Amino acid sequence: MNWQRFTPGSTAEVALALVAAAAGTLVYQGFFATAGYLPVLALACLVGALTAAAGHRRMWATAVLGSLGLALVMVYGVFGGAASAVFSGTRGSWNRLLTVTAPADTWPELLAAPALLTWAAAFSSVLLVLRTRHPLAPLAPPLAGFLFALLAVGNQAGGHLTATVVFLLAALLLVAVRTHRGSAVRAARPSGRPVIALVLVAAMVAASALSGVVGGQVLPFASGDRRFDPRDVLAPPVLGTDTLTPLAELKKQLNETPPRPLFVVRTDAATAGKVDRVRTAALDRFDGTTWTADDTYRVAGSHLTVDPDMTKRRQVKMRVELQELAGPYLPVVGWPSRLDVRAGTGGRFGFDPDSGVVVRTGSITPGLQYDLTAETNQGHIEWGRFTPTANHSAPLPDGIPDSLRSLATKGHELHAHARSDWLLFLETELRRLLYRLDRPPGHSYAAINRALMGGAGGYAEQYAAAFAVVARMWGFQVRIAVGYRLRYPKDGAFHVTTADAHAWAEVHFTGLGWVRYDPTGSSTASTPQPQEPPRVVPPQAAPPTGTPEPAPQAEAEATIAPEAWALRWSDVLNGTLVLVPAAVLILLLAGALVALGKAGRRRRRRRGADDAARILGAWHEQLDRLAERGVSPPVSLTFHEVAQHVRGSRGDVANPIAATAQLATTAIYAPELLGRPESDQAWEHEARLNAGLHPRRLSAARVRAAVDPRPLWTSWSVARRRRRAGESLEMGRYR
Repeated sequence: MNWQRFTPGSTAEVALALVAAAAGTLVYQGFFATAGYLPVLALACLVGALTAAAGHRRMWATAVLGSLGLALVMVYGVFGGAASAVFSGTRGSWNRLLTVTAPADTWPELLAAPALLTWAAAFSSVLLVLRTRHPLAPLAPPLAGFLFALLAVGNQAGGHLTATVVFLLAALLLVAVRTHRGSAVRAARPSGRPVIALVLVAAMVAASALSGVVGGQVLPFASGDRRFDPRDVLAPPVLGTDTLTPLAELKKQLNETPPRPLFVVRTDAATAGKVDRVRTAALDRFDGTTWTADDTYRVAGSHLTVDPDMTKRRQVKMRVELQELAGPYLPVVGWPSRLDVRAGTGGRFGFDPDSGVVVRTGSITPGLQYDLTAETNQGHIEWGRFTPTANHSAPLPDGIPDSLRSLATKGHELHAHARSDWLLFLETELRRLLYRLDRPPGHSYAAINRALMGGAGGYAEQYAAAFAVVARMWGFQVRIAVGYRLRYPKDGAFHVTTADAHAWAEVHFTGLGWVRYDPTGSSTASTPQPQEPPRVVPPQAAPPTGTPEPAPQAEAEATIAPEAWALRWSDVLNGTLVLVPAAVLILLLAGALVALGKAGRRRRRRRGADDAARILGAWHEQLDRLAERGVSPPVSLTFHEVAQHVRGSRGDVANPIAATAQLATTAIYAPELLGRPESDQAWEHEARLNAGLHPRRLSAARVRAAVDPRPLWTSWSVARRRRRAGESLEMGRYR
């Protein structure tokens, strides 16, 4: 690399191209939980630009240095030296990027696709800066990287404003510098004017970027609230296929004798006394018979999205140790904001950012522990400052029983001017009803009516369902929470069993999030009467076998068995979008390298040392155009024989090459007879031949010809045969 050939103008263009390519990395700000992604993408951008600048003068150097730089970025920058994981991690990166919940952890599998696109944008942009003169050409790769980042982030949080400002400034300045440099060279302007012009251009660019950004923030259509998100059209990778709603399992758990240990919850001193229950599932759909969940689970890292409507909140922390808990749902409290597992969290949990429910993506052995940080609201406080969230759920099905209608009418009549009092009235009325666990299970309209009519009574399943139906009749956004009560603490630990299973209702308030209402009274009151804890039978130790059970700390290395709620990575990777981005990227890079190589060789031929060299360059360019159409005359033919050969296959289209054959013959045997008019005429023949082969200026055939590598291969093969023939002749002379 001859660094002395760089001028201040070209160096400025390279720097601006680098900044434009790097602007796309700022879009991920906020999408990733930490700034750990930024050094990786910055390395990809810098390596791409440096390798392109170092090898731009030779095609082989461009390919070799580019490949080495990309390998350096992917192996050491993204995967930390794990070369064996590069292919598989990069292969699924696009899909994992679109199936993870934000804010995402900086896993290598998530960084692979952004790093690859960032490297490609910087590499291609710098190449176009140094090998083309079109003012807009170097902006195409950074723009593609910027759009990819916007697509990957979707409607998630990101640094869109900062990234847009940086990209606009760099792009507009790059166009201005390239346009001004080209016009200055053609017009041979004095050296003083360009400086003044560039200052004026910079001021215009800054004003344009500022007006665009300000307008984007002021205009209503630029709010971004309804921005397209590809996650909305992709199937979630985590499925919950339970045929039975968790609410229907409530009575079965409460009737287990003796109670079965499920998990242990440990809290610190700051959390003690603030939490009296944990939630496993949230049900928000009702068809008149069953409450179910309409959740969409995305792959979760250690950071989870917090409900933006929860402004009055406090933080609680706890550690959960699983024992015999069945099903995919994991115990959480409030709205989880962070979940850490000692053996590694990555890809082992699913999270629904709309409900705050966490599920596991495979079987987990007993003894697994995870640390949970959650946000909880402060309960029924300052009701005048908070308003219930409008109900967006589907309307209740027909057939609402009279017992529920009369309860709703009574609450409306007693508290006509205070909607929040309706909920307190409803909770109080239902808690007065008799608690009876011996009643038939179910939470349909008929089951609720049986519990309410005639003082028959029921338990948490019917009362939580009754509260949810009446609250939805009043227009509240309500759901049923299924979980467990935390009772009888011992040394800061709650030993939760099936006897603690419970259900309650939650209503969403703006500013508070989901607020708990417990309509079940008597023995399931939120503050239970002091009594001896139920007898818990410890799990029996399994007889020793030849294969020991994996220790909890080795859970990351344990094989996860497929289950009904298992993580469908295989289905995701086999989708139509798996290899499309990688294949398109490889094809674009290969086509760009071929087109750049052919353009550089054409430029060198047209700038030949003399007129004879320029004529021969036009002749070889015509042979390249024919090679792109599949016509390759034998090397042993003369110029006129080549013209006849082409005429036999292409007809009158070959007339320009026949005219060039005469000039090429003269260039070989009598170059002193040629001048500038003859060399210009040869290149006019080349343009006529190209127009005859491709009558339409924009066509698929012309695009295929531009990226066709056969002319490069043919020229290399011919040069190699001639070199070998010359070596053989030289050896014959010495003999």
